Amino acid sequence: MNLLRLARSIGRELREVVEEALESGDAAREVGIGADGTPTEAIDRLAEGLVLRRLREAGSFFVLSEEAGSVALAEEPEYIAVVDPIDGSYNALHRLPFYAFSVAFAPYREEASLADVVSGYVLNLYSGDEFAAERGRGARFNSTTLRVSKTKALKGATLCVYSTPGSIHRLLPLLRRIKRVRTLGSAALELCHVARGDFHAFVDVRTYLRNIDIAAAKLVLEEAGGVVTDVRGIPLDVSLLRIERLNIVAAHTGEIHGNIVKILRMTST
Repeated sequence: MNLLRLARSIGRELREVVEEALESGDAAREVGIGADGTPTEAIDRLAEGLVLRRLREAGSFFVLSEEAGSVALAEEPEYIAVVDPIDGSYNALHRLPFYAFSVAFAPYREEASLADVVSGYVLNLYSGDEFAAERGRGARFNSTTLRVSKTKALKGATLCVYSTPGSIHRLLPLLRRIKRVRTLGSAALELCHVARGDFHAFVDVRTYLRNIDIAAAKLVLEEAGGVVTDVRGIPLDVSLLRIERLNIVAAHTGEIHGNIVKILRMTST
């Protein structure tokens, strides 16, 4: 099965459906609580329903998704699909042009983790720009091969940073060493733009980010040459069979990643 071709096909259809829903004026209606414990808007349920139908038609999948949680679409799944139908729902509902469809694929096994992801696809649902990666075969932005830049110093760096009021003190020593901060509201896209070199790193110390948010983009960044771990510098090894929350340091060079982790380690003591 060509997994990236499947992802692109679903993404194209989803983009049209999401745009129609946003124009209808009913997209923001709350319709329940998702498997991750957060409210579900009508647009999220609509998008997820489409993705689940297309995956069921396409093959033998176990799906991990934001609203439905863990869903076996076949008795003996061949693949795991880790799906966030709309990463950045707030942006979509407010017509901010930064929200995405994200899907990562891994061979099915009971102990499957982020390390097992073999292909990832992230589509900007507003612009149509796409990021795609296959393990061992590199990453692409539209038709361009992605290669991280050679920037090594924190001075002059631009970081995407997420925190809570209670954890901002951990970030202050880091923020004093960089040039600027951006927070754009779609972790999948932000990680992909680290891979493209638009940002130098992505840092989230909240332990609120979910595996479904970053499963595809993590592979895109790593295949472009970047580094992704938790805030302690330990590789992310969370399950693909259930929603799990995590913190993250992702950078486009090992040097920048190492410097960020060193600073965060000092502020955690």
